[in-house]
This record gives sequence, structure tokens and C-alpha cells, in this order.
Amino acid sequence: MDLGALAATVVAMLSSGAYLLGVALFKVAANRMEPLHGSHPFKLARQMLITPIWYAGGFLAAAGLALQWIAMSSLSLPAAQPAFVSGLVPLLLFATVLLGERLTPREWGCVALAALATLLVALSSTGFGSAGQPPSPWVVVALTLPALSLPVAMFNFGELSPIGVHARRPTGVAYGLSIGILIGTAELALAGIALFHDAGTPIMATPYPYLLVLAGALGVAQLQISLQRCRLAMIGVIATVTAKTYLLTVSLILYGYGWPGCRSVLLLVTGLALSAAALAAVPPYHDPPRPKQEPPPPPTNGPVQREPRRIVPKYSLAGQASAPSAGSSHIGYEKFAFTPRSPKPDGENVRSRN
Repeated sequence: MDLGALAATVVAMLSSGAYLLGVALFKVAANRMEPLHGSHPFKLARQMLITPIWYAGGFLAAAGLALQWIAMSSLSLPAAQPAFVSGLVPLLLFATVLLGERLTPREWGCVALAALATLLVALSSTGFGSAGQPPSPWVVVALTLPALSLPVAMFNFGELSPIGVHARRPTGVAYGLSIGILIGTAELALAGIALFHDAGTPIMATPYPYLLVLAGALGVAQLQISLQRCRLAMIGVIATVTAKTYLLTVSLILYGYGWPGCRSVLLLVTGLALSAAALAAVPPYHDPPRPKQEPPPPPTNGPVQREPRRIVPKYSLAGQASAPSAGSSHIGYEKFAFTPRSPKPDGENVRSRN
């Protein structure tokens, strides 16, 4: 399906908005599920299938991928890159306004840096040519196999993070990188279907549809677990920037786009470097704001009742020095204490006088 540049750009923006709003519904569904873990895939699948709102999010995400396939059929990937990232605007509004999430100034700076990187990539798109010949299936497998194994290993390592009172809430950097690479791999396969569906080779005889299903399923599973542990805003930003950066970089190598001039190369390299810097600057942990401690309640009406002061005698005639009161010094009590002499029997007194 060939569309004009303007119509294809609008379709690309709609695809990004629909897909990321589906991710927002995944977040709502994650809050209603039991605790999810990657080591229990059947429980994870069951929780997704028995949650009705998850189906609405899945429908929007699938519609976004279908619109993305239409946009890729008419636009080159560098030209469509800004439109594919534009869906982050409604996602951030949904997360901050409806879900009440708060980003730190440093995190907002990372979002602004990612937006600047996307703008530079968009300016570099004018120097790119069209895609070349379909690559060999073995080349596709060789480039995408690490993209499937590395995120799974990263995510399993994240499962070993400490929990309990000493655990710190992650911002989603490792989760977002893992999800972004998987989703970017799925979009890479979708781009191959859009570019070479009429190349003469049946699509089912290429690795693209199988790669799309496998990478997409792994990405959705990890996305669902991550949304239960981290904020939607940071997961959405990190995963989207990672996915689009990975998609653009690997597509330039795999699908043979014409290499642009020096100005476009400089803009492209600067944009990719800023995207990497934005991801690296995201803090790994997020400490939620502590609740304000309320002042102690005021005293009740009336005078304050105090315990009467107890007067302790300095000397004791009972044979022992009396114990000092609490908070007072006991020095000298035993020194001046004395015991009176007991009188002798009458017989002894008379004998002593005689």
C-alpha cells in the first residue's frame, strides 16, 4: 500500500499512539494481577488471559503494529522515526495525569535529551535512499539471534535483585533495555515483511514472520512483568527509545539503505549518541518520596499533671543509706550513713561498772 509522505506520516503517528496506549492499558491490567515472575511463564500467561482489560490493551497494540506496517510500506525508517516516537506524548500524559506518576528533574532531562536525539535523526533522513535487495535468511538470523538471547539473560539477572525492606525500587533501565531490544527485533521483522512482501519469495518461507511472533511474545511477557514493578512513564520512554534506536541502526546494515552524505551522517551519529546518553543518564533506582511525618498531637486541655517530687533523706538511721532518687547523685550517701549502737544487756552493764 503506497501512501503519500504526509499521509504515511500521519499513519505512523497513529500507530505509535495506538501501540503506546495499549501499553498503558497493560499497566492498568498489571496492577490487578497477582505478582508475576519470569520463572513462571504459565502463570504469567494465565494472569494475562483472565484479565479483561488486558485484551483491550492487546487490541490497541495489535492495531498499532498493523498501522506501523502500512507506514513502513511508504516511508523509509529514518523518515518515520520521529513519528514512531511521537506516541510518547500521550503515554506521558496518561502516566502523570491519570496514574499520578512523578518524574524527577533528572528523568525529565533524559526525556528531553531523547526528544532532541529524535529530532536530529529526523533531520538526517533526507539523505537516505531506498532499501536494497532482501538479505540472506542466514544474515537475518545471525544479526537477530543475540538480540533474542541477551535480553532474556538481562531479565533473568534482574529477577535476582534483592527484595524486602532493603530493596530499592528500580526505575526500569534494565527492564526497558531488554524490552526495547525485543520489540525492536519484532519491528525489524515487520519492516522486512513490509519491504519485501512482493519480492517473489513467499513471506512464510522467510524468517520474518517467525521472528516477529517469537520476539513479540517475549517482549510482551517481559513488558507485563516490568509494568508491575516499575513506573509506566520510565518503562515506556526507555523501551521506546531503545526499540527505535535498535530498529534504525540494524536496518541500515541489514536492508541496505543508501548511505547519506556527510551532513546527514553527522546528524545521524549525533542523534544516536544523544539517545545512548539519554539512556545512560537515567538513574538506576527511584526512591519514592517519603510520607511527611505529622507533628505530635497537642496536649489535652487543662494543666499538665506532673508527678510530685519525692524528698529523699540524706542520712538514714535504719542501718543502711537510703537509695538515691532517679537522676540524683549518690556520692556521699554511704560515707555519712551510720548505725546506732544497740544497748547491752543489764547484766553486762553492771559487770562493766563493777
